Amino acid sequence: MGYLSFDASVKIHMSGRYTSTKTSESGFGGINGYIRHIDRATDRKNGCEVNHSNPDIDASLTLNNESYYRDSNGVWKQTNQSKDMVDSVNRRIDFARKHKARISNKGKNDTVIARPLIVQLDSEEIERHKDTWMWDVMNLIEQDFGKDNIVGFSVHRDETNVHLHILFVPCHESKNKNGEIKCTLSQTKFFKSPRQLAGIHKQLRKELCNMGYDIELENKPIEEQLAGYEDKNGVWHQQGLTTDQLKELSNRALNLQIGELDMKLRQAEMDKLEQAMKQMQEAAKTKQEELEKGQEELVSQQTVLENQKASVQAQMQALINEKVAVEQMKKEAEEMLSQAVETATVCDQILNDEKNLNGKFLEFLDKESERTQKPFRKLVESLYKKFQKERRDNLSSWSLEMLRLREERKKNGNTTIPDLNIIDVDSSLTDYGLTM
Repeated sequence: MGYLSFDASVKIHMSGRYTSTKTSESGFGGINGYIRHIDRATDRKNGCEVNHSNPDIDASLTLNNESYYRDSNGVWKQTNQSKDMVDSVNRRIDFARKHKARISNKGKNDTVIARPLIVQLDSEEIERHKDTWMWDVMNLIEQDFGKDNIVGFSVHRDETNVHLHILFVPCHESKNKNGEIKCTLSQTKFFKSPRQLAGIHKQLRKELCNMGYDIELENKPIEEQLAGYEDKNGVWHQQGLTTDQLKELSNRALNLQIGELDMKLRQAEMDKLEQAMKQMQEAAKTKQEELEKGQEELVSQQTVLENQKASVQAQMQALINEKVAVEQMKKEAEEMLSQAVETATVCDQILNDEKNLNGKFLEFLDKESERTQKPFRKLVESLYKKFQKERRDNLSSWSLEMLRLREERKKNGNTTIPDLNIIDVDSSLTDYGLTM
């Protein structure tokens, strides 16, 4: 699938000053200077050699370029001299002036009289539509910006990628109540915001796709959008994205921020993470240095970088997951300890209540024995001994160990550790006033 790039960043003012909306750069040259640049094939045919400082220009192919202007009858004709296209621009400006357009060449009111458009199509799509692509694009541009406002264009075949330079005069026509035409030279009527400009770009792609072109609807790879040249004084003339913009967008090295972890991480894992970060930075540096070696190599390096990014992110996520798991374990342990303390407290209360109850029961047995002259208490003690013996025989080793620890704690006078409430069968008798 091919691509199409569209740029309208250059503005040419009435005073001859030009500015760029992308680089904020300005200079002087006006319409004549711009046409001298784009219509260089006509200059050569007429024996006029101009030293163009754009390093991408292959002078041996310049005569393959074509330039056209709209004549006084609105018909496209191939230029015989650069002045043909200049005259076409001036005719449109004169038309606007005759229809009450205000045109100034001073200060902030310096009128934008031309907003050149640059359209670049994928070489494969040009080959597939070699007999029609240029006029297909021009017809769509005329529909979008007004047929009479498109006054000239050049197709450049002597640079790295074939592209169109289109001269657009931003003349906005309207009619008053009497049907009279009123003109305004205002590029803001056509470019109200960056979002609208992006919409024009996308609409152009959609319209070409409807005509049978195989073009991506989204932005093409950034390295293919760079367009411009450096003049003999070393000044960069921007026609697409700036070098800084290309560097910023193509250098996709990761700046990962790692949150502070409150748990110990194994040194081997930390070393591995640090090494992965170094490799990723080195890969990003290498990728940038080798950017100009070709798009195929660039894509391969980008794939490696993305894989490294995924690996580092996976390691970071594993560390974070481990931290979360430890925190959860700590929380659960604290909850279990709290529940154990609460349970022990409840059990202590139950045992205390039970001891008081048993004491009253024994008093009752003594009274009944005295009243009836029958050994009720001895009988109960005998049965209780039998019960405790059976109970002791059934105690687990864990329960016996807990009993031992409790007795040791009592001997040491330690009351800060909660009682686990494991009843010692030997001591329980005396606790309840019974004897073995």
